[in-house]
Amino acid sequence: MSDFARNLDWNLLYTFMVVVQNESMTKAADELLRSQPAVSLAIKRLEKSTGQRLLGREGNRMTVTPAGQALYAQATEIYSAISRLPLTFEKAPLSLTGRITIATIDHVESRDFNAPLSAFFAKYPKVELEILVATTADVIRMVERGSATFGLCDGVIPRGLGARELMRERFGLYCGAGHHLAGRTDLGPMDLRGEPFIGFTADVLGGSHMGDVTAYRARASIGQYVRGQSSHVNEVRRMIECGLGIGFLPTHLAEPFVAKGFLFRLPPYEKEPTATVYLISNPAVSLSGAEQRLLDQILAAIPG
Repeated sequence: MSDFARNLDWNLLYTFMVVVQNESMTKAADELLRSQPAVSLAIKRLEKSTGQRLLGREGNRMTVTPAGQALYAQATEIYSAISRLPLTFEKAPLSLTGRITIATIDHVESRDFNAPLSAFFAKYPKVELEILVATTADVIRMVERGSATFGLCDGVIPRGLGARELMRERFGLYCGAGHHLAGRTDLGPMDLRGEPFIGFTADVLGGSHMGDVTAYRARASIGQYVRGQSSHVNEVRRMIECGLGIGFLPTHLAEPFVAKGFLFRLPPYEKEPTATVYLISNPAVSLSGAEQRLLDQILAAIPG
């Protein structure tokens, strides 16, 4: 076992972790700024070192073997521990200092989150904050790796991460005022099939983080042709408003634009799909004093 640890190239573990998280050799190569053959060779070297087959393939889909799943769990834990070593060296004084990074999907509005955030930074003015806006998949990835203190996202949260429900958003389907469906009150789901669709980057039919909105699309056969997408709510709204296609938006964000005549609401008008936004954290990551205190204060402020 000691020979194995001594001879293992830890860069291979990192490459393997990125491949699994991207579910693709090509996407992993793009993130790592390496060629696809180089990434493929690294995986083969890791499989030779471990004596186990780590990845497989079913048709065009990459799969992770049981041995690969076990190794991935260990690799993410090792990476998060190493990446956060500088924070573990900090000895937090009574007047907390340090840097906190929060990863979030776009346009999360919650008083239960904002109030403790405001109180914390008023009390500890020397603590710095960075907020990164990303897709659901990237928020989860940053929390898994320990590059974010915690995250705010929807979707399916992987086992091993802590998740507390922060809020729920209702989603309605909309088109722009100049769209050929605008103004019609006789529409049903059948009338929406085949219409070009505007969606969020993480809203992929059959994807890893498929939530209520995507499930509704699948059941109603809406949005098979995705004409535009963004991870930012305002850009999705802009494309819908400009007539590029129909798309789902949080109702509380869309209603002011409906009132101004820029958007038109389409069915469903009842039993709209919802998205649950979670505060997620990684219990395997060792947080600094400032990070832990902020996380504790926000969790204490969330009902339930």
